Amino acid sequence: MTDSHKNISVVILAAGKGKRMKSDIPKVLHRICFKPIIYYILKEVFALEPENVYVVAGFQGELVEQYLRDNFPAARTVFQKNLLGTADAVSVLAGFKDELGSKCLILAGDMPLIQSESLARLLQFKRDTGCNAALLTTFVDNPCGYGRIIKDEEGSILKIVEDADATLQEKLISEINPSVYCFDTDLLFEYLKKVKPQNSQGEFYLTDLVGEFVSAGLKVKGLTLEDSIQVEGINDRVQLSLLEKIMRRNINEGFMLSGVTIKDPENTYLDREVEIGKDTVIEPFCFIYGKTKIGKDCIIGPFSQIEDSTIGDGTKINKSVVQGAVIGRSNNIGPTSYIRPLTVTGDNVKIGACCEIKKSTIASGSKVPHLSYIGDAQIGSGVNVGAATVTCNYDGFFKNRTIIEDGVFIGSDTMLVAPLRVGRDSITAAGSVISRDVPPGSLAIERGKQVNVENGALKFRNKKISAKIQEESCEENKKNQNED
Repeated sequence: MTDSHKNISVVILAAGKGKRMKSDIPKVLHRICFKPIIYYILKEVFALEPENVYVVAGFQGELVEQYLRDNFPAARTVFQKNLLGTADAVSVLAGFKDELGSKCLILAGDMPLIQSESLARLLQFKRDTGCNAALLTTFVDNPCGYGRIIKDEEGSILKIVEDADATLQEKLISEINPSVYCFDTDLLFEYLKKVKPQNSQGEFYLTDLVGEFVSAGLKVKGLTLEDSIQVEGINDRVQLSLLEKIMRRNINEGFMLSGVTIKDPENTYLDREVEIGKDTVIEPFCFIYGKTKIGKDCIIGPFSQIEDSTIGDGTKINKSVVQGAVIGRSNNIGPTSYIRPLTVTGDNVKIGACCEIKKSTIASGSKVPHLSYIGDAQIGSGVNVGAATVTCNYDGFFKNRTIIEDGVFIGSDTMLVAPLRVGRDSITAAGSVISRDVPPGSLAIERGKQVNVENGALKFRNKKISAKIQEESCEENKKNQNED
């Protein structure tokens, strides 16, 4: 914790329903670039190392509380039972007053582009000016929907007027209140009691607290934020989409500046938590998210989806899905393969077109070239698995394991009925169903005896032609009878 912030607590207002979202999900849990909106705010807030962080939840508050418990356990959830406005939301923290520190930073929970540097500037601004309350302000081209900053001739803040209550003259003001405040904690809770619902919504507005401070002769200062997009809020899904586009651009530019080639940033979707090594190339329409780490010199081909996986240096993934897997160096995967969780591959492994690998280990130098399903298997090094091979791992009750030792050649269209061990350097013949262990160095063959019938193809075709002629004749007779 930094000395400058040790007496500061942060309050994030996340109780609103967000009616214009038209959703049963709390607005702050709607996602931008794979993460809930509130994730980005909490990341920036915790970068300040404050004394405490509180999130005021209301609509579907148990969902917000669960998310915080799972992802930000240091944040504490408090509940606003009746959604009566922002001042009412802050007042529910009165019972925690002794834990809040000398200063309280309050911000809305729907501005995912806010930066910790801007919040730190506001805190420093309050210290430097010695004011009792400081707030961020910014100028926008279209202030509709925002509270307007009303100043005197000397530029001091007199009050904030909400858009719904503003006069026509006040609506022309382009300096707006993005709802980021820093108050002296004792004064905050003292004057919250004075706020009345004197507005068209019948709610208790935190903005009215500014007027109360000014009326009492307390100093209120505004710090202008040049980059207004940082405090852009989200009220509907159109704004959600617009801010996601900006967030995606920021994330992708960060990767590119660190040495990653992104061929089409407008159509590449990366999670901020992902790690990607230098000289890796990301082709268009890739989705890479979760706790994924991609090494250097990789090629992630178009339309690939990678989640919670580790990809070794020099690996190529082409139009495939990789989830919860650990992929070694210089692998070649795809196109259109599905690598499922708990799969681990060694170096120089090939998994070709249209393969599915589930909860299996594949050692270095082995190949599963195409059209195969490998599940619950352990494959040694130097193994070649022929096309259309299936490990029959599920017997209707249990998942069973297949072990294929080093140097084995599995013929195409082999069914490996688990539990099963195929010994080192052995071969299974194409088209076999292998249900017993194969000793090392053996050739395993399981096929029905082939029978060739002389002129059988001619006889078969003639039989089918005669049947078709007879069927057509019957249909014609029925038709004639109906016409008579």
